[in-house]
Amino acid sequence: MSATTPNEGLPAGPRRWLGLVLAVALVSGGVVYTVEQREQDAHERAAATQTATPAPPKATKPSRIAATVAARRVAIDTILIRRAQAVQTGNEALFLADVDPANKKLRAAQKILFANLVEIGFTELGYSQAEERFNPAVLRAHGSTTYLVRILMRYQIPKVDFTPVTTELGYTFVARGGHWLLTADDELDNDLGPGAHREAWDLGRIEVQRGPRVLVVVEKGDTSRGRAIATEAAEGLHEVATYWPLHWTGSVFVIALDETEVRDARFADEDIESAASTGTTFSSLPGQDTADGAVAGGYVVINPNERDRVDEILLSHEITHVATADLGGYEPLWLAEGAAEYVSWRGIEAVSGPGEVGKWEQEVIDDAVPQLSALPSDAGFYQNSADVYGVSWLAVRFLVQRIGLGKVEELYEDMARNGTDQASRDRILLSRTGLTEATLWTSLTTYRPQR
Repeated sequence: MSATTPNEGLPAGPRRWLGLVLAVALVSGGVVYTVEQREQDAHERAAATQTATPAPPKATKPSRIAATVAARRVAIDTILIRRAQAVQTGNEALFLADVDPANKKLRAAQKILFANLVEIGFTELGYSQAEERFNPAVLRAHGSTTYLVRILMRYQIPKVDFTPVTTELGYTFVARGGHWLLTADDELDNDLGPGAHREAWDLGRIEVQRGPRVLVVVEKGDTSRGRAIATEAAEGLHEVATYWPLHWTGSVFVIALDETEVRDARFADEDIESAASTGTTFSSLPGQDTADGAVAGGYVVINPNERDRVDEILLSHEITHVATADLGGYEPLWLAEGAAEYVSWRGIEAVSGPGEVGKWEQEVIDDAVPQLSALPSDAGFYQNSADVYGVSWLAVRFLVQRIGLGKVEELYEDMARNGTDQASRDRILLSRTGLTEATLWTSLTTYRPQR
């Protein structure tokens, strides 16, 4: 059941539905679903399945357990509606109304969360229940009325998200005095997908700097840095539009916090040496409707150790990934990273002239290519000690010279949508360039650019 709340509060339909929800919740009163009832319910279902000859169906009233489960769902949905409506109307008291008053730490964190959500300013925001989860430790901590549930947060940031996107949360509710209260929001984090409950607004008080097609999030008070990054991002956007003209009209969302884990970026782990990381947002999460999910767009996270060295060259590389994020994602990494490097080095060439680019090209030919025996593979790409970025750039640069930039962009889109396996990739590459990955690699090993 969706709990989406539009900008101007609930329209007549949802408002009537909310009234019905409240009425049902009031009728159900303080009925809760205890562990003993769950066990009884499971025992009755097991006994029913062991019956040799199923009894003919007959009309019966819903069981007490089924009724209490339904009432609980209605009550929790009502809370989720209130939370979304509170953000859209800027009502902090409403946002905190269902937060456990005994949990002072949670209430303080929820106040910060509320302020952050209001500052982002969503065109759409909603929460809905996915499925109940069971954790014995959580049950022991909060008692027999504990309800641990996976929550889907669906939102849309204006001028950033083309379509509403979805992320995950885990909420712990307990029943007290006939009311359900949110008593924890992190006890399911380890069971959620990568990046869940690690959105920018989950990680401490933030502020937002906006520009044309740019939204930058930094810590509250880090205003100068936020403005500087917004300026560099605008320059990066210009370079992407100039050197990879896919007619992309989206905006870039840049997160520059003093955090090593933001969404699915891991700067204390696999991304430790990266200056920035580009991730994807999902309109449908992996496993929700399809195995891979439905990609909605992309965003950029800056390594906290690199925040003072962000420039348009770095951001043009990352924004190229953002601009191509929703094409499908099946392109080989050498093409994805090579295209991003191509754009950033075109920007360098515009500033420093062709000599700087020619120097690096020769270094890649002399030093990087001999370290490999084929184009960099997807497996282990980011762990490879060879200059796989340089080789990938050289491959894209070679293809641009062979068939032209426009044709390479078409190749990229075709690969991203349809390059689901090696046979498909070779078929696409051969039809568009006359080369397979193997013969492209052979061409690179004998490539001698004209100066």
